Amino acid sequence: MSDDPWDACTRVIARLETRLKSAPDRALFLRTARELVDHLPAVSAVEMSCPDDPLDQPLCAVGDRPSRAADLRWDAPVTETSALSIQLWLRADSESDATTRGAIDEALPAMGGLLVGAIARIRLDEAEHELEAVSQLSARLFADDQSEARWHRIAVELGSSMRVDRLSLLVRRGQRFQLVGSSVQARFDPRADQVRQTQAVATSIDQQFGTAEHATVTLRGEDGDAIATFLQTGHSDELLATRLGAGQVLVIGEVFDADDRPAADVTTVRRQLFEAAIGEVLRSHHQGYFQRGRDWLSRRSNRWRIAAAAGLLAFLCLYPMTIRVAADGRIVPRTQYTVHAPVTGQIQRMACESGMQVSVGQVLCEFSSHDLDLQTTRLRGEWVAVQEQLQIAATRRGDDSSKDVASDRRVLEARLQGLEKQLSLLQQRQADLVVHSPIAGTVTLVTPDDVGQLQTPRPVHVGDSVIRVINQRDGYRVELDVPDQEIGYVLAAAARQADDPVACRFRIRSEPQRQRHGTLHGLDQVASLDRFGRLVVTASIRPDEQDATFAADAGVVGWIDCNRSAAGFVLCRKVIEQLRLWGWL
Repeated sequence: MSDDPWDACTRVIARLETRLKSAPDRALFLRTARELVDHLPAVSAVEMSCPDDPLDQPLCAVGDRPSRAADLRWDAPVTETSALSIQLWLRADSESDATTRGAIDEALPAMGGLLVGAIARIRLDEAEHELEAVSQLSARLFADDQSEARWHRIAVELGSSMRVDRLSLLVRRGQRFQLVGSSVQARFDPRADQVRQTQAVATSIDQQFGTAEHATVTLRGEDGDAIATFLQTGHSDELLATRLGAGQVLVIGEVFDADDRPAADVTTVRRQLFEAAIGEVLRSHHQGYFQRGRDWLSRRSNRWRIAAAAGLLAFLCLYPMTIRVAADGRIVPRTQYTVHAPVTGQIQRMACESGMQVSVGQVLCEFSSHDLDLQTTRLRGEWVAVQEQLQIAATRRGDDSSKDVASDRRVLEARLQGLEKQLSLLQQRQADLVVHSPIAGTVTLVTPDDVGQLQTPRPVHVGDSVIRVINQRDGYRVELDVPDQEIGYVLAAAARQADDPVACRFRIRSEPQRQRHGTLHGLDQVASLDRFGRLVVTASIRPDEQDATFAADAGVVGWIDCNRSAAGFVLCRKVIEQLRLWGWL
């Protein structure tokens, strides 16, 4: 054999090319690494790996690897996230000369390129074999059969994948576990000692998991505990346990010879297949309502839920709460007088202005009406004409037509009296055009102009609000617009007002941080429409104390405390009322 390192590297590459002509496997990397160590005496150790790929980490390691960093290294990308790394350590003697280094530097790219292609082929073959194995496993797991046989088939296949000697499947029934399948036999006696021991130790094993649903736990037990006793009785070295079926199925595998046990072959795809198969069997196994209810109640967490639900139900049914009716409203002076236009015409003169203090009987404003003036003028003209006709009739003396003259005079006199009454009424209406204040107070303009005043002359219609006089010394009250559908609660509370006044609370919108209190004073007997077109009944609230911040027409939000009822009704009152309106309650 030649000692030339170039020839040695060439022989290694040639052997690698020969192996790649057939189907390669993962032993290819180990053989190539050994040939490098055998044909190149200067090489003491070789390691091949894909650092970022957990599937191929490591590929192989040959020789005694020194603690120092690799003398030679070559990397080549395999995928976008992983790369093949070949590391060589040379002996610390004269053999590791520049010629050997040069030969290895030239050979590593060619060797690495072949190995990168080999990784792709090996992965493709493994994926194909895995896909075929998974397809066959799926066909066996989902074959139509009785539930007992399917549990047995699942246990056999799962035991083969986990590399255990005996495997048991237990389904959670409340706080206990029931053995439903075993890899040893399709049918078993649930009264057998081995079955009872397995079910008894399942609770101890389940406590080892904690919150790890998909983990596989290896258990050997401690002296005197249930797991150690179970291992001793079954002559097993260790137990492998995991959960499937969304935590409803506990898998217990028994290993008789732990030293010779091969690695488990439960990949993610296989685990998902087992999960699906177990889920299908669980769904097909229908329990009775009584059994399902007993299993549900046997769980401690469910018992706590029932206790909490019972406590909540007792609170909703027994604890009394006050029915509180909310309504919008405003602040209204207790004593006020509003001037309304008596006629359709115009405001002829204003004798006051906003903020002015007026006394009783003081003139506030004067209205005028062209129609009223025309009617007065027309009636005066008619009155004058009738008066003249009476004077003419009085000058006529007795002749042949004396009887007719007396009859005409009576008609004219009756007409004159009617005209005088009409003139008296018009004069009264004319006098009413001058408005006097019936109370002493402060003037506020109801319909001011843009400049804040009321310029004259200004047209008005009969009934228009023009001026309001407020007596601030008499205090204020609060008016709440109670929705029509909730007025019944307020009426029921008002029925006991003689013994216990109905308490109310309100907040001024401009001062929401302060809450004020009052009592219900009265309710309007007629419902009306608010500015949103909703039916409301006005409730008058008497504040407990007057405040300088009160201002007429200030907006408020109020609450009327009505009678007490069960907390469940108070909290769900809106829903119950709607159901009653629909006729369902």
